[in-house]
Amino acid sequence: MTDLSMKLSAYLDGELEAADAEMIEALLESDPAAQAELDALMAADEMAQEQFDVLLSDPVPLALAQKIKSSPVGMAPARPASRPVWGAVAAGLALFIFGGMGGYFVKDQISPSGTVVANAGWLSDIADYHAIYSTQQRHLVEVSAAESDHIVNWLGATVGVDFSIPDLTEFGLSFEGGRLLVAGGKPVAQLMYRDADGAVIALCLQSGESGAAEAAPDFKQQTLKGFDFVSWNGTNAKYVVIGPGGKSGLMDIAALSAREV
Repeated sequence: MTDLSMKLSAYLDGELEAADAEMIEALLESDPAAQAELDALMAADEMAQEQFDVLLSDPVPLALAQKIKSSPVGMAPARPASRPVWGAVAAGLALFIFGGMGGYFVKDQISPSGTVVANAGWLSDIADYHAIYSTQQRHLVEVSAAESDHIVNWLGATVGVDFSIPDLTEFGLSFEGGRLLVAGGKPVAQLMYRDADGAVIALCLQSGESGAAEAAPDFKQQTLKGFDFVSWNGTNAKYVVIGPGGKSGLMDIAALSAREV
């Protein structure tokens, strides 16, 4: 584990002095790689907690139960534990998760090009929401397309980003309406589209750091939790188009969205 990884871990655990914590927060604001590593640590912590829950729900092995039953009450253990058993379990899980940056945890956090997803934190939340809402029919959206002006005013004010609703009919997509999400602790505007086959494509936007306008957006493609993403940054917002895994034309949809949104 690198020195930065150790500091990020201590930052998550609230173990840093105020000055060190401020340095880490400044680094996270300016260094996408550091933010990506923090996102990975947060996801690993969540996965470890899930593993703990599974272990707690498992029955005690028969051999261990018999050994405990045969031990005299109050008998001291032959060797005092050098650390709590859950500490050992946590360490083992950490090694499993981060060992070589491979295995189960990382497979859903890697883009097709093999690079680690830079914004796995908010994209992971988007994927979780999309897995639920994209299967809905009547309740796909909170506000229907018939109230497009209200969607723009409501979501724009809530998210803090002015936007327009892209017309994606040339891709066979009809605008269904919008809803409000929360990802990474911040509000997200989600605009929902559906094609003739019923597949749902969504454009999501969230406020981001202010910056100079780019001549051409830097689109990033990646796959997470079975969904394909195309993400990019604007002058004061970040955007992502999400669709079913293997959906063709997603990059073209994102390119038009970037021009019109």
